[in-house]
Amino acid sequence: MMGVDVAAMLLAGGRGTRLNLVAAKRAKPAVPFAGIYRIIDFTLTNAMASGIRHVGVLTQYRPTSLMEHLGDGESWDLWGRNSALSILPPSLGRDVSGGYRGTADAVFQNLAFLDRHSPRNVVILSGDHIYRMDYRPMLERHHESGADMTVACMEVPWEETHRFGVMEVDSDGRVVRFIEKSLERITNLANMGIYVFRSEVLLDELRRTVPGGGYDFGANVIPGMLARRQVQSYPFEGYWRDVGTLPSYWSANMDALDPSSGLDLAAWRVRTNLAGRRQVFHPPARLGPSASVRGSIVSRGCHVEGAVSGSILSPGVRIGRGATVVASVIMHDCVIEPGAFVANAVVDKDAVVGAGTRIGRADAAGGENRDFPTHLSGGLSVVGKGTTVPGGLTVGANCLIGAGLAAGAFPSGGIEDGASLIGEGG
Repeated sequence: MMGVDVAAMLLAGGRGTRLNLVAAKRAKPAVPFAGIYRIIDFTLTNAMASGIRHVGVLTQYRPTSLMEHLGDGESWDLWGRNSALSILPPSLGRDVSGGYRGTADAVFQNLAFLDRHSPRNVVILSGDHIYRMDYRPMLERHHESGADMTVACMEVPWEETHRFGVMEVDSDGRVVRFIEKSLERITNLANMGIYVFRSEVLLDELRRTVPGGGYDFGANVIPGMLARRQVQSYPFEGYWRDVGTLPSYWSANMDALDPSSGLDLAAWRVRTNLAGRRQVFHPPARLGPSASVRGSIVSRGCHVEGAVSGSILSPGVRIGRGATVVASVIMHDCVIEPGAFVANAVVDKDAVVGAGTRIGRADAAGGENRDFPTHLSGGLSVVGKGTTVPGGLTVGANCLIGAGLAAGAFPSGGIEDGASLIGEGG
């Protein structure tokens, strides 16, 4: 079932609006995760480990950093004589007036990729989930059942069903009803965004649906297929997280600190490209005589003089003497100056937290950001890329601090709980 019989198309053009500032300047699959990785690394590693040799990555929104990260595919063994990683932007041809209008339209615009490889089956994947999965058993089940399409699914908490497409299945696992992101709680069996199609079925359904305005798999293609095609479910029971919101992104990073959560980075053997920011040339992390590190990931090139607990430090981070970082995600080359305190926060690349500044609270719980209540809640605060937070300032919980802000942009009285400071750079 592998090799030329299977090709994968990996959807990686999403804007990630619910990730707010973290995805404002980059595609969601390119967002850093757990120190040295990016979100897309997990799906690419799964494809590699499943023996899929031809992967097309469909890019669109702010693709530059994602494309640089993908390179020629060598990091995931997707290069050489019998393998390939192809970057597929919107075709913008004569019959297409804009970019991708949805997931199905993205694949439709790149049918030439399938023509080149002529696979028997096509795997459609999403580049914005954290999980480990061998796709081969799903492909085998798809083949054995004679299905036209197979959808991977798993049970999610009932209160989260509105975030997903959900389905009802019969006793044989056949999908009999599918509803895309509805407040109607018919079932908690969620669509994982992992599909296997017989190639001729995929081509027929896309040509039937997309020209008439049916641009999405979940909203249009799958519901339209149920009456005339055999659509099977494939249950999955491992670790899988949709990290499309700031709280879920932070929570998944915290899971990476505890292998018992199901997210075991060492066991999963996730591949990544370390060429970006010359990470491969970073020296080993250095802990000073006053440093204290507990239950954390400390990447290469970090220099820690303060106290770090339950946190993730990406390459090149510096933590000054007397500074404290608790339950936070600190991205590449950030500086937490002496005496600063950062808790329950996500601090994007190249940010500086000034000496003696306090961001967030270790006991923060509940509440929400007043400007973005659906994006930021639960006590989490976010500092945008390249921002300098001046020394001696207090930034509360559920706060959103924009990207590229200079120290002079901050009010002297600090930022109260639930407030935002965006500015032109954010």
